[in-house]
Amino acid sequence: EYADMQMISEIYGLLRDQGSQEPAEIGQMFERWATGPLSSYLIEISGAALQSVDSKTGQPMVDVILDKAGQKGTGRWTLVEALKLGQSASTIEAAVGARGWSSEKDMRVAADPLLEKGAIPAELPTEKDMENAMMAARILGHAQGFRILSSASEEFDWALDMARIAEIWRAGCIIRSSLLDEIAAAFRAELPFDHLILAPAISELLAVSISGLRRVVAVAALTGQPVPALSAALAWHDTIARGRGTANMIQAQRDFFGAHGFERLDGEGKHHGDWNAV
Repeated sequence: EYADMQMISEIYGLLRDQGSQEPAEIGQMFERWATGPLSSYLIEISGAALQSVDSKTGQPMVDVILDKAGQKGTGRWTLVEALKLGQSASTIEAAVGARGWSSEKDMRVAADPLLEKGAIPAELPTEKDMENAMMAARILGHAQGFRILSSASEEFDWALDMARIAEIWRAGCIIRSSLLDEIAAAFRAELPFDHLILAPAISELLAVSISGLRRVVAVAALTGQPVPALSAALAWHDTIARGRGTANMIQAQRDFFGAHGFERLDGEGKHHGDWNAV
């Protein structure tokens, strides 16, 4: 839920800070989303929370809450275990990090007038773009989470039933959502490389929603609006969607300074480079 909650808060922040929208207006948008493809417990309560009023001041409830988020440590624990398994949990890390940064309230207040944001004016994404951004990021966050579970199942011989896990979460859990129905169905079918985003139905959902995520992250970057979890989701998508990445450069550097060796495209085994001296 760390990633999902952070993504929702980032959409809220973009509309509040760049769209000058009031909490109730944003809440009504989430309320609409709760009846569509993004139907979920967290979207539903976010819509209700944003439309709630503080009885003491008459102000929107969310506006009287200090922006310092707590955490019990489960997010950090998940990150540690993911790293041990060699799996990416970048959306969760972004969410855990954002909560950590939020606790440094005094420092942020001091930095606000000092750090030049270099903002470039940009048109606010449409509601449909933001809905698609949330859908794409949610899919990618879930894909990371289930990949961690799959990796742990392989490592410790747990024989976890991913479809059943999705069904259990769908039945009653903080992250229960209609997306989990699609995820359960994907795991029931044959799944290439045991990777959720390679399931035809899931990849089709991504195909129609990823452009919205790209637009939202682009506007956020231009306007200086922090969206760490949404950005992490997009970066992960673009990394795994590229057949030829840049790890060859990493391997070149490693061999240059440490003679760690590398694999070649034209041969097996470990090789070393003929590097120019510096």
